[in-house]
Amino acid sequence: MYQKILIINLMYIGDLLFTTPLIQSLRTNFPAAHIAMLADAKNADVIKNNPNLSEVIAIDKKGYHNKLVNYIGLISDIRKQKYDLVVNLHANERATAIAAFSGAKNIVGFAAKGFGMFFNQVVEERKDIHQADAYLEVCKAIGVRIFDAHGLALWVDDQSQAKADDLWHTAFGRDTTAKPVIGLNSGGSWPTKRWTKSGFAALADKLLSEGFGVIFFGGPMDVEDVTEIRQQMSNRNHKRLVTVTGKTTLLEMAALVKKCAAFVSGDSGPMHIAVSQKVPVVAIFGPSDPRRYSPYHQPDAVILSNKDCLGCGEHSCVEHGCMVDITVNEVWQKLVKKL
Repeated sequence: MYQKILIINLMYIGDLLFTTPLIQSLRTNFPAAHIAMLADAKNADVIKNNPNLSEVIAIDKKGYHNKLVNYIGLISDIRKQKYDLVVNLHANERATAIAAFSGAKNIVGFAAKGFGMFFNQVVEERKDIHQADAYLEVCKAIGVRIFDAHGLALWVDDQSQAKADDLWHTAFGRDTTAKPVIGLNSGGSWPTKRWTKSGFAALADKLLSEGFGVIFFGGPMDVEDVTEIRQQMSNRNHKRLVTVTGKTTLLEMAALVKKCAAFVSGDSGPMHIAVSQKVPVVAIFGPSDPRRYSPYHQPDAVILSNKDCLGCGEHSCVEHGCMVDITVNEVWQKLVKKL
């Protein structure tokens, strides 16, 4: 039915990974279609090797395409492709406008206020189910009935894999009898999503004392926090303590995460990368809703405090009790079960 399909999602790493069950289902139902995806350039590596996509189109939201003339030029280029179907998965004005003025025969999905008249069908974004499943609801709106979704997926290229292999063997050697390595990620897109530095320091110390290896992940914005965490550790110079924070690409990170026996993190892109690599996750949640953003298809992964304000969505908080109240022992006990 559809020969040319464009999917739009300009959001973060986790949100892009949440689209992979939808992409798989579209490919299953339209095996011969040209399926393209428009994504934020800085996160596009998450989907660039996805075999179910024919093309990835990158938008430089805060750079080149932030200028109106270049943004209009992007829409013009999309119109020239004459898509049969555009699926919009990002209900802000920028993404919705691209969908609305794409010139596609059929425009379906989430829409910002005031743009619904340009869509063939606006889908109400569900807030009571996991976000990956909310995206699959859009598939139903275009008549998809066969769902071939096996969880989140991310494919690593050979070059990234080789670099990760070298880094891992340099850091941890090739001793297969040693206890496994646990990945830790202290970062989060909001400060309130992050567990305490003292908590991560104490957990890392306990893991090292028990014979496990520890590797800290994260992006350049997390370097300062991880440095502080290591400074609080008594085992900060342990030979099985490794930090790759800010030192890897997204795909190299994915390849390294896959080597971990488990992964401890707040709600973050690296946490969802771990899920995509089928690594058991211990997820520390506070201001974000685990119904929507928990580790997909990993039941009993989330740790919550007893605060009444859980899921508040606030980006700043003076007390931050939802994270402060979660103890190292709680995380340790959950982690032991995962291992």
